[in-house]
Amino acid sequence: MRYIDSGGDVWEDVTDGMVRVVVLGGAEVDHGEPSEMDHVEETWGPLVPIVDVAEAPEPPSDVLPTVSAVMDRASVFQSAHALVTGLTWDEGEQPSVYDVLSVAKWLEGAA
Repeated sequence: MRYIDSGGDVWEDVTDGMVRVVVLGGAEVDHGEPSEMDHVEETWGPLVPIVDVAEAPEPPSDVLPTVSAVMDRASVFQSAHALVTGLTWDEGEQPSVYDVLSVAKWLEGAA
């Protein structure tokens, strides 16, 4: 098993309770001297196990919207925009995006 210390150096198990440094300051170390794990943790901070990618559980997948769902929402927005802009507005008034979104929300609820 491999571990990372508080400085970012990588250690690996040698025997029970003994580890050796394999990456020091970003450079690989070929012949690191074995040291007691307790001593390493006292000197360089706690050793956190590095999970192997092959052993790591798969992250939960985010459900992405489908094309048809996006297009359905786009058509609702277009319909709402057509309704709002087709209304008669006073001279000083103009439809805003909030008006369109409110109508779109109403249309989605009605569908």
